[in-house]
Amino acid sequence: MEQGPPKERSEVRGKAVPPSGAGRPVFASTGPRGHRQRMRRRVLDNGTSGLADYEVLEMLLFAGVPRRDTKPLAKALINQFGSLSAVLGASADQLRAAGANAASARLFGVVATIARNSTQGAEPERTALENWDSIVRYCTARHGDVVGSHLRVLFLNSQNHLLADDALSEPEVGASLEQSVTEIIRRALVHQACAVVTVRLGCGGKGVDAMMAHDKAFATGVAEAAPLLALDAYGHLVIGQGGWRSFTHDGAGG
Repeated sequence: MEQGPPKERSEVRGKAVPPSGAGRPVFASTGPRGHRQRMRRRVLDNGTSGLADYEVLEMLLFAGVPRRDTKPLAKALINQFGSLSAVLGASADQLRAAGANAASARLFGVVATIARNSTQGAEPERTALENWDSIVRYCTARHGDVVGSHLRVLFLNSQNHLLADDALSEPEVGASLEQSVTEIIRRALVHQACAVVTVRLGCGGKGVDAMMAHDKAFATGVAEAAPLLALDAYGHLVIGQGGWRSFTHDGAGG
């Protein structure tokens, strides 16, 4: 008499064990809503190009933070360090002080090393920022989820391709303002930039016009210092409250 098909299990000392290859999913569900599963499916279906920096960081944190919502920590790290690349480049001590655990700090170090090694000798693809609209689109996509108000400096080459996107400490009147302007010029030399654009992201509860007035002395300082080193200062931009303004152009509110 024929026996039926063997059961899809193995026996070890009388106890059933899962069949070979039935391991745990990489990103386990965080609860009824299965946020991690949805994030994983989103990446599998569409890749990572549509993810904000904090979402990429959030997924990296899954491995080191198995049973907790990682979004608040991801956003906090982006806010503190200024960008995804800065988070990945931070030391283990800096990451631990900012709230990351040891496992996450080690993983970030591995990812940063892989990224450096994979790009050695390769010419990076540059983002073209050829007008105010392209700058607004870039900043909104890259930094739209960052909370509060802060400054960034975009360094461009002679073809208006982005070389670097750096966070800048909040300048104040007097010596601090001069130091901020000097720091921008110093970084421009390091990046071998031909032009700079300064950007205020978020209004911190104030209106766009109020932030433009607040930043006027800073923007004027950059505009006056840049030509001394044959550097073009394209202008200062404030993005917030669904719109944007520079000292020469207005953007419609959303």
